[in-house]
Amino acid sequence: MPSTASRSPRACSRPPLITRRPSRRSSARATSTPCSSKENDVTDLVTTSIEGRIAHVVLNRPEKLNALNNPLLDEFSAAIAALGADDSVSVIVISGEGGNFSVGFDVDPGNGYSDAAAGLGPYADWASLRRNIERWLAVWDTPKPVITAVEGYCMGGATMLAVCTDITVVSETAVLGWPAIPLGGGLLSPTSAWLIGPKKAKELSFIAGSRLSGAEAAALGWANHAVPAGSVLARADELAASIARMPLDLLRIKKLALNRFLDQQGFRESVLMGAEWDAIAHTSPATHAMTDKVEQLGLKGAIAWFNEGAGR
Repeated sequence: MPSTASRSPRACSRPPLITRRPSRRSSARATSTPCSSKENDVTDLVTTSIEGRIAHVVLNRPEKLNALNNPLLDEFSAAIAALGADDSVSVIVISGEGGNFSVGFDVDPGNGYSDAAAGLGPYADWASLRRNIERWLAVWDTPKPVITAVEGYCMGGATMLAVCTDITVVSETAVLGWPAIPLGGGLLSPTSAWLIGPKKAKELSFIAGSRLSGAEAAALGWANHAVPAGSVLARADELAASIARMPLDLLRIKKLALNRFLDQQGFRESVLMGAEWDAIAHTSPATHAMTDKVEQLGLKGAIAWFNEGAGR
């Protein structure tokens, strides 16, 4: 689907502030405020904390189900870069605030979505998509293990983030989703095909609004573990604690060895080529018509319009 979150990025004027905790993590998460914006007066769209050798990065836009917009993605990238360079941290755990991981890229009107789908030229659209993909590959390249803890919704572009981490824990009732309306093509499924196989990836890609439960995702190999709702973060923390016992230099070598092998098999190229295919799909009259509906009816209205059969 079209991804515009890299357009008009908000520049951070200082590095992310990371709270360190000396003892076991409490239920209240520490907050970081890496940057601010006059355009968007929210300064904690991503929160970070460190306890021992484990860092927690939390997508913190719960009122929008942690939808990925420019400011959130800029803060996320800054946090991952800072923690990746911090030798006191051995493992990073990524989760979402408010009971959901993320519903993916923010495509509501007013977030620049239709401009990328219809207003940008093919090269500019590709460059925008490429930049967002590089955010996920930066997680893949982070020189220490990264775990995703997925509760609730994990939709669209958020599934790519999870695939580019090293270990994923999901709740049995989590919902993994592909776009509910046809807005692009070739961005998500080639990445997931590495975990669930080409046949299942094609089925999910060809049917708008495809869904997998967390239990199904684990059975297919998309996730490492599916656990009861409410226990995802605890299980992720258990794994992180076990991993953190390994010396960091050995963890780095182990991750580099595995990632180098997967990249030689084509993983990185399959992720990067998604920008090319999606940019091509955005030139389709069908995509332009659908983005017009999003502008006219809003996202929910456009989904209803499509599901009623008008999109056939």
